[in-house]
Amino acid sequence: METRFPLGFVELESGSMEIYAPDDLFLNFTFENEENREEFRLMMNILLEEYRKLNPTTMLTLIEGEIQIETQYKFYINAKKKNKTRNQDFKSDEIEMNRLKYVEFQNKAISKPPIPDRAIEYFVLSISNNPGKIVNQIWLLASDADSVLQEETFMNYILKDEATNKIFPNPSSIMFISLTKLSQQKNLAGELALFLLGKLTAPQSEEVKRVAQTFNTSFEAFKDDKEVKNTMTIAEKYRNEGWVDGVEVGAEKATTKMLELIKSGLSPEEAFHKVNEERTTLATLVQSHA
Repeated sequence: METRFPLGFVELESGSMEIYAPDDLFLNFTFENEENREEFRLMMNILLEEYRKLNPTTMLTLIEGEIQIETQYKFYINAKKKNKTRNQDFKSDEIEMNRLKYVEFQNKAISKPPIPDRAIEYFVLSISNNPGKIVNQIWLLASDADSVLQEETFMNYILKDEATNKIFPNPSSIMFISLTKLSQQKNLAGELALFLLGKLTAPQSEEVKRVAQTFNTSFEAFKDDKEVKNTMTIAEKYRNEGWVDGVEVGAEKATTKMLELIKSGLSPEEAFHKVNEERTTLATLVQSHA
């Protein structure tokens, strides 16, 4: 097994927890800070530029012009509150270009629902919610998902005619990037992939040094943030109690919880919806720290 180097440790009641760059909560915390938005652009453009070198005729563009970035940080911090739904890790709105890029960091190749199903669902939602705009989905995979990568480092799926190969008028796409395969390459994108995977602590290129410095500085604030610790403690509590094992939630625990809620005055329907909502939220929280 290859050695991985965490950014550091967060001290919880249950003990120390290692934090790596692709951790969902940490990434959202980092890029929720507007001061780090240009490092987000730099990080993504390093990866996109590598793909563009391999495919000069691609219609996939870099992140350009004025950008507005939305993160899922508030989802994670307020996950137990009502009416909080998770969308995607990052939404980068290229305001002047009429383009959007949604970015998802995926740590595990196996998820529920499976990555192909989640990607299509997100793709459809992102297009329908932004009519008339070019929307690119970009998935950074820390573990290879063969179903979407098909043994390639980059896969960029677009709508095109089967017979003529002509592209649909709106060239929106879903891209998958294998960080593991990319990390084996001796170039700028490969060095960035090594850092993101925790296999490199001292980058040589100025660009990746800048990204690393941003991550390291952000981690110093992250590890002492009270809201962060509270959220991570909740996730650990339910993992240790057996509510969440991987991506599945114990039915016996859920049934017990429902009975408690019904005794407290909720109707069976209300109790079912509350437990089901909590199960989904907790599974997401635990997966983000897995």
